Amino acid sequence: MDPISYSKWRILCLDEPESWLRALPDSGFSIVGTRKPQSRSIRLVDDTVDSLRGSGLTVISGLARGIDETAHRAALRTGLRTLAIIGSGIDVDYPAGSARIKEEIVNQGGMILSPFPDGTPPLPRHFHDRNRLIAEWARAVWVVEGAAVSGTLNTAHWASRLDRDLYATPAFPGDPCFSGNEKLLSRSRPERHPFALPFYGVSSLLDTWPRLLEPQKNLFPALPDHPFDQMIARLESEFGECRLPLLQEHWSPDNWNEFTRVLQEALNAGRIRIEPSGQIRVQTPVKS
Repeated sequence: MDPISYSKWRILCLDEPESWLRALPDSGFSIVGTRKPQSRSIRLVDDTVDSLRGSGLTVISGLARGIDETAHRAALRTGLRTLAIIGSGIDVDYPAGSARIKEEIVNQGGMILSPFPDGTPPLPRHFHDRNRLIAEWARAVWVVEGAAVSGTLNTAHWASRLDRDLYATPAFPGDPCFSGNEKLLSRSRPERHPFALPFYGVSSLLDTWPRLLEPQKNLFPALPDHPFDQMIARLESEFGECRLPLLQEHWSPDNWNEFTRVLQEALNAGRIRIEPSGQIRVQTPVKS
C-alpha cells in the first residue's frame, strides 16, 4: 500500500491515521531495549505482552532487531495493536529484510510511522528523533535491557523530559548487559540520569493504568468512526468524568474547530453536560 502523508509524518496503516493516533498517548506502552538481548529478556517481553492480551494497550517500539522486534511480534501474536516508529524513510529497507514484519503489522491493524521524507537513510542522528517519538506517543516506557550508552537510554531520557512513566528491568548489580538499567534504577546521580521504577511484570504498570488487571475489562476499547461517538466512548471508557481542559489535551491542536463542533453536538444531543466548574459528565440515556 502507498504511505499516507499525515501532518509531517509518513504513515502506513489501514485505518484513518487521525482516529488511530487519537487513542495515544493514553494507551501507548513503549517497549525498548538492546539489539542483542539476553534470552531471559526476550522471554520477559513475550510473557508481559501476553499478559496484556485484551487490555487495549498499543505496543510501541522502533522496529530494530532484538527487543524492538520481539515487542512488535508479541503484540501481533496477542492481538494488540502495535506502532513501529522508524529512523529512516518509510520506503527504505531498514532494518534490512524488514518488509515482511512491516506488512504483518499493517495487515493486523498496526501502523508504521516515519518522521522523515521518503528515501532518508538510517543515519545515527535520525534515531534521536525516532526515540523522542517513541517516548512522546506513550504513556509509559519500559527499558527491558540496555547498555549504559545506547539509544535505549536516549529514549529513557526523552521519557523523563516528556514526563512519561519510566520503568526498567532490575538485574544483578554489575551485569554489563543491564548497565543502562542499573543507571536508571539508581538514585546516585539524578542530575545525570532519569530515575526509573523497577519493572517486575504487568502488576508494575498499575501506577500508570490502575485498572489494568481488572477482569474482563478493556481499558481502551476500539473507538467508533464518528467523532461524536468517539468523544462519548473516550469519556465513558477512559475518563468517565473529567475536566474540560483534560479532554482538550487529547484532541489534535490543529483541529480545535472540530473539537468545538463535536462538543457542541454532544451538548445539544444531551449526551454530556458541562458544570460551572468545567467538569464534564456523561448523561445516561433514558430508556423508553
